[in-house]
Amino acid sequence: MEQTLFSLGEIPSLSPKLTLCLGNFDGVHLGHQALIQKAQQVTEGDVGVLLFDQNPAQFFPNGKSLSVLTSLEDKCRLFASYGVERSYIVKVSRAFFALSPEDFIADVLSPLKPEILVVGSDYSFGKNAAGNLPLLKKHFRVEEVPLLEREGKKISTQAIIKAIQEGKIQEANAELGRPYEVHGLIAHGLENGRKIGFPTANLHLSTPYVLPKTGVYLGVAYLRGIAHRTLINVGKNPTIGVLSHPIIEAYLEHFQGEAYGETLYLDFLSFVREEKKFATLDELQAQIERDKQSLLK
Repeated sequence: MEQTLFSLGEIPSLSPKLTLCLGNFDGVHLGHQALIQKAQQVTEGDVGVLLFDQNPAQFFPNGKSLSVLTSLEDKCRLFASYGVERSYIVKVSRAFFALSPEDFIADVLSPLKPEILVVGSDYSFGKNAAGNLPLLKKHFRVEEVPLLEREGKKISTQAIIKAIQEGKIQEANAELGRPYEVHGLIAHGLENGRKIGFPTANLHLSTPYVLPKTGVYLGVAYLRGIAHRTLINVGKNPTIGVLSHPIIEAYLEHFQGEAYGETLYLDFLSFVREEKKFATLDELQAQIERDKQSLLK
C-alpha cells in the first residue's frame, strides 16, 4: 500500500478516480471493513483511506483516555491486508481540529480530488463534528454504508474497548473480525517467572494500547515470523511483589533462548482466569501448570 504523508496546504500525490474512505478507524473493526468492501465494489480506480498522523484525543485534554486499539502503523498494515491501495496521512494539530466543516472540505478533501467518498451513516467532520452527510453530498459523490450491528447492537470502537477492559476478549474479537493484538519490544523485567521455572517475555508496548482486564489469557505470540501458542498474563504480580501498574508477560510454548530487543506480537484469544494472590510460590507454580493445560486444548 502506498502511503502519503501531507500537511494542510500541500497537494499530495493524486490517484485518478480515487475512492476514499473516511472515518476515525481505531480498531479497523468490522464496521470499518464494511467501508472498504463497499469502496471496492463501487470504485473505478484505487481505494484509499484518510488517516491522522496522531491520536486526536491528545489535542483535547478533557480526561479522555489516550489508549487506542490500533496505532497508525497497525492501521496501515491492516488496511493493506484488506486490499487498500493508498493511505493519505494528514499531519494534524489543534488548528486542524478547529477547521470548520467547509474548510475541512476545501483544505483536506478537495485537494485529494476523490471520485467517490465512502462513509458510515453516522459520519461527521469539522469543528465540533458539525459537518454532516448532506453537506458532504453537495460537493462529492458519497456512498453511505449503514452501521453494522451484532446481536442488535452497533459495532463501535468504544464497545470493543469496553469488552476488552472487561476481559470479554472473544466478544471483542468477534466485532474486530480478528484477534485483538498488541505489540512491542521484549524487555528485561524482574525475571520472576524464570526464578520459578516459567520464563516469560516482558513486553514493552510500542503504543498506549487498551489493556485487557488483569488476568491470564490464552493467545498466540508471533516472534521472528513464527507463531507460538502462549499464555499471556496482564497484571501486577501480586504473589511475588505488587507492581505499581499492570504489565504484559507471555509464556511462549516451546520457545527457548533469549530475544531481548526483538518485536513480539501478541494475539489475545480467550480469558483463562482472574489474577489472584497465592499464599506460596508453590501454589502459584501449581496454578501455572494448570494454566498450561489450556495450551493443549
